[in-house]
Amino acid sequence: MEENNYDPYCPATSCKQHPDGHYCQTYLAELKFGYKMYHRLMELIEDDVKYKEQIDEIWDKLYDQTFYDKNED
Repeated sequence: MEENNYDPYCPATSCKQHPDGHYCQTYLAELKFGYKMYHRLMELIEDDVKYKEQIDEIWDKLYDQTFYDKNED
């Protein structure tokens, strides 16, 4: 029996904001919230040498996945 992989929710980080999307406004709000949280949290820890190496590693990995890895989705 074939599995039904249909899911009416796309993850906000991979949402394409399709004109017929039922959840696009909600996801856009979630993306805005996540973006604002990211910046506030980074203000708290970016200059802390305790986190510098980990932040750089995470940033590099996610940057490459987002902009170069076409198999991410």
